[in-house]
Amino acid sequence: MVIPLKLVQLLANTPREIAFKILLAAEKDTSSGIDELLSNALQQGDLTQQEKRWVMELVYGVTRMKLQLDAWIGMAFKGRYRKAQHAVKCLLRMGTFQLKYMQTSEHAAINETVSLSKRVKQAQASGLVNAVLRKVQTLDLNKLLNRSEDDIHRLAVETSHPEWLLQKWLSRYTQDDVNDLCVHNNTAPQTWIRRNVQIVNADDFEAFLDALGIEYKKANVLDVFYEIGSASSLFSSKEFRQGWFSFQDLAAGIVASLLEPEAGETIIDACAAPGGKMAYMSEMSGGQAKLIACDASQKRLVKVKENIQRLRLKQVEVLPMDAATGTLPMGNKILLDVPCSGTGVLNRRPDARWKRQEADIKSLVGIQSNILSNSWKYLEPGGLLLYATCTLEPEENWQLIDSVLEHLDRGRVEPIDNENLKPYIDERGALSTLPWRHGMDGMFAVKIRKSI
Repeated sequence: MVIPLKLVQLLANTPREIAFKILLAAEKDTSSGIDELLSNALQQGDLTQQEKRWVMELVYGVTRMKLQLDAWIGMAFKGRYRKAQHAVKCLLRMGTFQLKYMQTSEHAAINETVSLSKRVKQAQASGLVNAVLRKVQTLDLNKLLNRSEDDIHRLAVETSHPEWLLQKWLSRYTQDDVNDLCVHNNTAPQTWIRRNVQIVNADDFEAFLDALGIEYKKANVLDVFYEIGSASSLFSSKEFRQGWFSFQDLAAGIVASLLEPEAGETIIDACAAPGGKMAYMSEMSGGQAKLIACDASQKRLVKVKENIQRLRLKQVEVLPMDAATGTLPMGNKILLDVPCSGTGVLNRRPDARWKRQEADIKSLVGIQSNILSNSWKYLEPGGLLLYATCTLEPEENWQLIDSVLEHLDRGRVEPIDNENLKPYIDERGALSTLPWRHGMDGMFAVKIRKSI
């Protein structure tokens, strides 16, 4: 049943009520992304920038730390917490997160959550909420972790990650690397913006950032990317509406740059939505390459069209198409940013860790293989295909390439040869950014050339 945004649209006056409605909508309908729910609510709500930041911290924090929060609550809850209503769980998680992770006084965290329960028609649970939060208030982390049955369960509770995912990571990374990765995933993501070289030069753009008091640092590898400290004032700026810049992680920009778009080329972005990489390729070519943006989702293509209009992109065609089965146009270059498990971007998509199961990877590999095999037929001889994911899982990366490559007519891996990107290139010549090590999203990308 699709409910999501209707719940969020019934907005209340206070930040806590808005946060509650977002979390409840996400809990009741797991097909809705927390990003979409949050964005919809904050755009319609009448909150100050400070209040918006507070709601974001609470909503994202509760989402990330849900497993640990439920462990805290489980220690204090008399009865079967798993059977509790969604609304009660949301209230208790919100109160517990404020007690354990935010600079909210214990008095305010408890009393305001009890008060909130009455305002959101959960008055019958107010006594329970009060009792559980007062008990949680007295508990410490060591006591919580010492209840764990084994090391993997302890790590899952401590880092709020699913056990199956931790086991996969521990099978190929060191304990320290896994710890660092989990810390990264539980930290608010860095914010990167990409200057639109077709509209604004560097001096004018940096003067614009200076005028807003925004601190920034230009990326070494791609100088049109800027890491910024705060984005709240940028969304509402006329410069954003006029296409001066886009929000895009540096790693995603690196992926798009690997195709080196040139004038006169036809480039197929076969899984284009929401269109960030497509837009950057168009900008890199000076609007002189023909970009064809395909996606299986008509709904998601709406965002692609919005980006094309806002950024004033030229020679871009939007085509509803399932790259796994459809007949694509012929292209000199093809970007396959395929659907994946997303384990390289868990700090940016905090609900993804709870939506994925280990079995999903097998089905995703089937989809990815079909997309690669089908798209290959529409690559011109001598052309270049770039296969990319935002996952750390080898089944979706090199293992998939190795299994499919032998069936690709005249296909061979072409190692990435770029001195600036050397720190991010693995031993076989593919891009492999590691979030905890490189300070950006986890991306994998490999070039495959079709011989003439």
